[in-house]
Amino acid sequence: MQLMSIDDLAAYLGDSKRTIYKYIASGDCPPYMRISSKNIKFDRADVDAWLESKKVNPETGENKTSDISFVDRAKTALRNSVIRSMLPWTPRAQAVLELAQKQARKDGFDLVGTEHILFGIVSVEDCIGAKVLENLGIEQSTCYQSYEKLLKPSDEEVKGKAKLSEDINKVIQCAYEQATQWDHTYIGAEHLLAGILLAGEGNGFKILADLGVTLEKVREETAKLVVCRSANP
Repeated sequence: MQLMSIDDLAAYLGDSKRTIYKYIASGDCPPYMRISSKNIKFDRADVDAWLESKKVNPETGENKTSDISFVDRAKTALRNSVIRSMLPWTPRAQAVLELAQKQARKDGFDLVGTEHILFGIVSVEDCIGAKVLENLGIEQSTCYQSYEKLLKPSDEEVKGKAKLSEDINKVIQCAYEQATQWDHTYIGAEHLLAGILLAGEGNGFKILADLGVTLEKVREETAKLVVCRSANP
């Protein structure tokens, strides 16, 4: 059993603590344990099961397990790395990876690079990674302009699934390292953003460096938005 606090759950879902309390008050929330009036804990397995029940097929409106094969491949990349243990991916982190794959394919690339992960982060506007960049004065349009200059997208869309570049494996491993360093029990968009900078290579890193975004700045801004118990200064 892996327990999550209100703060942990809020960060995991990308919501505010106030929203979590609203979920609890309405009764539409994962099962929880009330240790005391101010100490509520959630089992991560219950949270994931609750999220699974919320999935909806856009075409029929019926609940249906989504296709996250791209995320599965990303996790496989991490599984093949030195780090053995795994952390769950937040729904927004999954959305980042799915958007990265779609953007790479749309722009004519058969490989998903760190630049596409960065595009995915800024595209999921309500994720913490996007909020961190926004607080640093980096807008989605600014990132995409740098992306276009560096990559020169094609008008021909790639059919099928784009493959993961070698840089992605390192970013995923670095995202895991940052999550554990912050004592987080999940991998979110903020960890992927830090992972790009920790990896220190790839086009995503080049874009962030050109925009003046550093690992220190990302860590500092993230700590303002979520509890980072062991964050470095």
